[in-house]
Amino acid sequence: MDQALEEGMEIAAEYAIESEVKCPHCQGSFDSVHVVRLLRTKVHFTSSLPRRGYVAVCPGCRTIIPAAIGGRLVS
Repeated sequence: MDQALEEGMEIAAEYAIESEVKCPHCQGSFDSVHVVRLLRTKVHFTSSLPRRGYVAVCPGCRTIIPAAIGGRLVS
C-alpha cells in the first residue's frame, strides 16, 4: 500500500511525469506527483477566498512542491 495512504493522506490524483525529477526538499527522485485537495474548514472573517484548492506533494517526503497542471499553478 502507498505510504501516503497508510498515513491518512487522501490523494485526489496522481500524475505521471515524462522524465524523472528530484524533490527540492528531500532530493529524492520520482516520476509521478500526488495532488492533494485542500478544504477550508474555518475562517474568522468573511472571506472571498475559494473554499477548496489543490497542492502537489512529493510522493516520498510529502512536502508541497511547485507544479502546474493544465496551465494552472497548484502549489
